[in-house]
Amino acid sequence: MNDSNSMDECKSFKKQYDTCFNAWFRDKFLKGSNDDSVCSELLKNYTGCVKNAMKEKDIVIGEFRRYHPKVSPNYEPFKNK
Repeated sequence: MNDSNSMDECKSFKKQYDTCFNAWFRDKFLKGSNDDSVCSELLKNYTGCVKNAMKEKDIVIGEFRRYHPKVSPNYEPFKNK
């Protein structure tokens, strides 16, 4: 998969997740429901895509921490629930 295709695919996953999240927030959360599982598969697809894109580009989260020392060493941005 080349860089532009993987980025386009991730944008598509992000758009799907954002649409779901915004609907959930408006229609459920603001009305008292905190069950966010309705969008969980879309979030997994999006974060998985980002992780793969990072891997393809040799982006290592440890390097990010070196340049952003305020990020906790235990922070896992894509850790599944």
